[in-house]
Amino acid sequence: MDRRLLAAVAAVRHVEGEHAGLASGIIEAEAEAWLAPARAFMLRGTRQIPAQPLAPQRLRMIKDVLSELAAVVPAWRLLLELPIRYALLDTANGAISASSRAWPQHILLADEAFSNPAELREQVLHELTHQWLYLVQEVWALQSPGAGTFTLPSGTTGREPAEVLGAALVAATLLRLYRASPGQQPAERLGRLSVYGAGCLALLADRDEELTDAGRQIARRLKEAL
Repeated sequence: MDRRLLAAVAAVRHVEGEHAGLASGIIEAEAEAWLAPARAFMLRGTRQIPAQPLAPQRLRMIKDVLSELAAVVPAWRLLLELPIRYALLDTANGAISASSRAWPQHILLADEAFSNPAELREQVLHELTHQWLYLVQEVWALQSPGAGTFTLPSGTTGREPAEVLGAALVAATLLRLYRASPGQQPAERLGRLSVYGAGCLALLADRDEELTDAGRQIARRLKEAL
């Protein structure tokens, strides 16, 4: 599915690039060029990224984390190879990491994310999970037009249905990691992740009409994973 999704995303971006007059020099057979983070941002970026370049040492730390994740969950290997520009979150305002549909294939990490390997691993995986859902959204709408907003179980307000799905997906992804590496997190943490993810899905179940068929299908798969 990962390769097919990337091929679909590249095709969609190529068509949009042509319509926007940004596809000069890129023929259809070279549509993969749209999977480069810089070109993706050129097409979809809507605001400046609050980021600075990362030091080479920190880029090596991220590379090591990706290798470790692939070793723990081999099924993720190709997913972890998604072209991403990692950068320093310049104005963290309390956030440890950040990503946005407005910054395709860009992951921002604050200084605190590098405090220890476990923290970095979780933040990188968290944001990579969001990035893959953003890619899905480039091909399929996940929420109905005019959908309202939700308050997440964490108390975060103003989240659209697709963002609630994203929160549940992150919980499910972290659970899969920790179930594949027993002992790295206390059972209490796993319980909290499960409850949080289920809570997100319960919010969506109460307003099922605000998801598209694709969104409901993802919600069903997440319910099984949690």
